[in-house]
Amino acid sequence: MGLPDFSQREGYAVFERDTLFIGGQWLPSAGSAQLSVQSPSTEEIVGIVPAADTRDVDAAVAAGREAFDEGPWPHLSVDERASFLVRLLECLEGRLPEAIELQIDEMGGTRAFHTLTMSGVVPFLNRMLFDATFVRHRELREGTAGKVVVLRQPIGVVGAITPWNAPVMVAISKLFPSLLMGCPMVLKPAPESPLSAYLLAEAIEEAEIPHGVVSIVAGGSDIGAYLVSHPDIDQVTFTGSSVGGQSIAAACGQLLRPVTLELGGKSAALVLEGVDMQPHFPQLIGNSLRNSGQICISTNRILVHQSDHDGFVEQLVEFVAAMKVGDPHDATTDFGPLAAARQRDRVEHYIASGLEEGAKIVLGGGRPAGLEKGWYVEPTIFVNVTNDMRIAREEIFGPVLSVLSYASEDEALAIANDSDYGLGGAVFAADVDQALRVASRIETGTCAINEAPPSGGGGPFGGLKQSGLGCERGPEGLESFLELKSISLPRGYEPDWSADEPEPAVTTP
Repeated sequence: MGLPDFSQREGYAVFERDTLFIGGQWLPSAGSAQLSVQSPSTEEIVGIVPAADTRDVDAAVAAGREAFDEGPWPHLSVDERASFLVRLLECLEGRLPEAIELQIDEMGGTRAFHTLTMSGVVPFLNRMLFDATFVRHRELREGTAGKVVVLRQPIGVVGAITPWNAPVMVAISKLFPSLLMGCPMVLKPAPESPLSAYLLAEAIEEAEIPHGVVSIVAGGSDIGAYLVSHPDIDQVTFTGSSVGGQSIAAACGQLLRPVTLELGGKSAALVLEGVDMQPHFPQLIGNSLRNSGQICISTNRILVHQSDHDGFVEQLVEFVAAMKVGDPHDATTDFGPLAAARQRDRVEHYIASGLEEGAKIVLGGGRPAGLEKGWYVEPTIFVNVTNDMRIAREEIFGPVLSVLSYASEDEALAIANDSDYGLGGAVFAADVDQALRVASRIETGTCAINEAPPSGGGGPFGGLKQSGLGCERGPEGLESFLELKSISLPRGYEPDWSADEPEPAVTTP
């Protein structure tokens, strides 16, 4: 996907809208509250849009309920729904350059980060359609006294809550599989990043997705809680903090409502003894500090053998120090600001706690010179870190790395697994067989070896421990939007499906 370079950016007007996208229609909010979006780099207001209230959520859920109970969407074939998604992506592609701009404006991620993220939209859809070919919507099995028909059917209306750190891609990662499996969705973007969601809504409208199938209602945590507990929602999917996930899990547990949670992390990168890390630093830093460390799978605990420690730290500092902190609109910038003033306060608090507990800063630790405006923090590297320190145990969500040393492979695994989280991870090794053996022993949902991609690399993506419940992506992620039904048949009876349409065969666009 070719995307233009907007490195020399012209002046722009404040992004303003006065409607919400409810059931495929642009409607005024039932309330009067607004979301004012402040640029993390300039601290100026860059967008003003309506804040949904509970009546808007009611209308959105009612539209989704009608679309599921009475509309055609859940009864279309997978191929038919796929054709709508292909059209939706075509409508979105022309808006991607503007989506990059809006995401930089609203949450401060760099142009390089958002360009890379947006370039993954087409491969994401292609892979999802491929994975759909492995989902069996209907099958005949041997039962205990005859045949059994096993059905996988759309679960119903889905409520989705997404974070601010990669607004469009995370929304797509929830919306596309839900729609492909036949489930309407009410999507609630984060209040920090509601602007780019309007471009997604415009593409949905242009693609002529049937009425009621998609609603987008931005708002705060109160609106998210209302959506999660709404009596006409059948399933919830959430990406965000572990604290938020615990609250949502409790609400869904009370309602016996299925929920998928993709939560926080404190992932470890294990650098095995003797490996030459020079060629691997781009991958290590990409996994650890991309988007200024504001990524849930960030491998911000780096475990290095004690014999390699000093040389590794020297190379690491040299590599990160050469990276650029500055205007996120500049195509050459590596580190932009943090997404909110409170996020900078949080990161600075953790940096102070690291020093108080005896760790040593070998790079960064403060605010970058020459950037008086914006919520910037220098990329920071700690050494002399032990795994009982807060900077090694708690999710910082900022550009802070902790380097820990170990004496043996077993000790490295013990340190990596001594965590409340289990989302991502990485192993760097000269011997891939050894790396695979080590990776299989790390208590985490996903793990990458050397230059392999993070986030499951095309497999299911989910977390263990406080990092989540369930998974996204892959056939397993698609099946989370389906519910199982068994129909037992009389002994000796076997249905004649020869005249029926075959199991859907989804093809990639």
